[in-house]
Amino acid sequence: MIYIIIGIVLGLLIITYFIFCEITNHFMVKRGREVPLVDLDLSKTQYAPYENIVREYNAFFDNIKPELVEITAVDGIKLRGFYYKNKLDTMVICFHGYRATPLNNYAVMGKILYEKGYSLLLIVERAHGESEGKYTTFADKEKYDCISWINFAKEKFNPSKIFLYGLSMGGGAILMATSLNMDKIVHGIIADSAFDASTHAIFNGMKRGLKGFAYILYPGILLTLLFKGIKPWKNKIYEVLRNNEIPVLFIHGKNDTLIPIKLGYNNYNNNLGKKEFIETDAEHVLSIYTDLDLVSNKILEFIEDN
Repeated sequence: MIYIIIGIVLGLLIITYFIFCEITNHFMVKRGREVPLVDLDLSKTQYAPYENIVREYNAFFDNIKPELVEITAVDGIKLRGFYYKNKLDTMVICFHGYRATPLNNYAVMGKILYEKGYSLLLIVERAHGESEGKYTTFADKEKYDCISWINFAKEKFNPSKIFLYGLSMGGGAILMATSLNMDKIVHGIIADSAFDASTHAIFNGMKRGLKGFAYILYPGILLTLLFKGIKPWKNKIYEVLRNNEIPVLFIHGKNDTLIPIKLGYNNYNNNLGKKEFIETDAEHVLSIYTDLDLVSNKILEFIEDN
């Protein structure tokens, strides 16, 4: 009898454990609601010191009408983006971060690039905004989306060069995409605050919200992600970069607590080809604000030199 009771208790504990894991996954990977920075009370966010910059640079894009473009991802969902045509035939494709919008991440550098004459393609990641998709996959599927966007841009707009620019999850996705058949039209990658492995991004995010419970739930999270067709353990970016010959400009803030700078240096140290690392004092993805002149000038130099 005692063994039956123990078995029932253990069974209930296991069921409860996976219920908690599934609830956590629901909030972590299922489509969420992204709010433009200009619609937020920035005094309560990490952007508070930069509110004037946020509003000024976002307002710049209010006066430019982009072309809404659409592609079909390899798994059949529709992905959308905003194309800003310009006078130069060099294009920068921008991949935003987790639960962000394109202009939340790229209004500042986007304005600078546009004023220099570069065409911009601000894509909307799967399970975000105008794009379809039920789940964010932390580069597991986004790496294939990256290749699809490159091929689409090459065929439709015929640029002479393409540069990929990714922040946080967007940076992880484009670095991971170097493991695939990336067209030689890509002349460089700008990776700001990118993680070095999808599992590290997931675990660090869990630690921020769940503290010590992250260690308990993490194995179950990975298992329940598998049932959604998401395999983050396959995306070890630092290993992929050992074969990468595309020039990369790495940008990372040493006060980044979500994706610690050591993960950025792990990518940099393992990257095979031409590379440069820009370290700032910023928090996560805020380098463009804390060191605007340094970061923007380095990005412009990188594009001009490659």
